[in-house]
Amino acid sequence: MITDTLIQTERLILKPMEPTMREELHPIFTDSSVRRYLMDNKIVGIDWVDDVTAASQRQFEEGSCGLWAIYQKQERTIIGFCGYIMFDQLQLGYGLLPNYWGQGYATEASRAVVNYGFRQAGMTEIIAAADVPNTASFGVMKRLGMTFWKTEGALAYYRLPMNNAN
Repeated sequence: MITDTLIQTERLILKPMEPTMREELHPIFTDSSVRRYLMDNKIVGIDWVDDVTAASQRQFEEGSCGLWAIYQKQERTIIGFCGYIMFDQLQLGYGLLPNYWGQGYATEASRAVVNYGFRQAGMTEIIAAADVPNTASFGVMKRLGMTFWKTEGALAYYRLPMNNAN
């Protein structure tokens, strides 16, 4: 259930996305630096955030994994998101407001979400993808212990089998 999915790390609190977070989440998805890679530069409206939040909630309610809003413990404001997005299969995804880049937050949140996927959700492998020029995202994947798997179109895919998790 959603109430059992709160995650805390040294510096972060991760809460499953909820409709009440829409106003705080929307600026993350519409920031030009974030959407450059994450959204293929598409500008999205608040209704899109509602759809993403609803899909994430369904994933949690069905016993799978969804998306968490990332809060910095000191500020108590949403600084990004991390979690699993359904494409052909669940994929790890994350995004932070640019002010929080380069401080290890994406790696810290992703590591916690990967651990949740393996330990609580019974996942046996984690997949992540990023646009080929998105070197920062590949850095996060490598710090998680992920290894290159394949390239499809503009995306490079990395994966992490459960027995290789850091």
